[in-house]
Amino acid sequence: MADIYDVDPSLREGRVKSLADEYEMTDVLNDPISSYSHGMRQKIVIIGALLHEPPVWILDEPMTGLDPKSSFNLKNRMHAHAKANQTVLFSTHVLEVAEKICDRVGIIDKGRLIFIGTIAEMADHFKEHKSLEEMFLELTEDNAAVFEG
Repeated sequence: MADIYDVDPSLREGRVKSLADEYEMTDVLNDPISSYSHGMRQKIVIIGALLHEPPVWILDEPMTGLDPKSSFNLKNRMHAHAKANQTVLFSTHVLEVAEKICDRVGIIDKGRLIFIGTIAEMADHFKEHKSLEEMFLELTEDNAAVFEG
């Protein structure tokens, strides 16, 4: 992965070590990937994606299969990356995660973007306080209502 992304050889070892330590993969880095569990494969994909320190992260269900510590570490990394004025775009079906860590959300229903904005902007549309999950369910109910806020 470091070769693919042209990671400077002088930085490579340190980055691999740091990420492998963070995701508790140091002892298995030289094992065949075919021997990895689903969670270990997810960790190695994350390590590979972050190795070259891209300014924009596009992650699809990144917490799937991760143990609680690795999930916590990844969420902290995502938050720090965003706070450094970088971009993190990720998909999730776990709306509690999105509610806790996202500055802005997009709601897609049957392939159609029906909302994009802050959770507060979405909440302004509703008369009572609701969770992101409750708002999502209401917005996607009947597959007809398109949020216009």
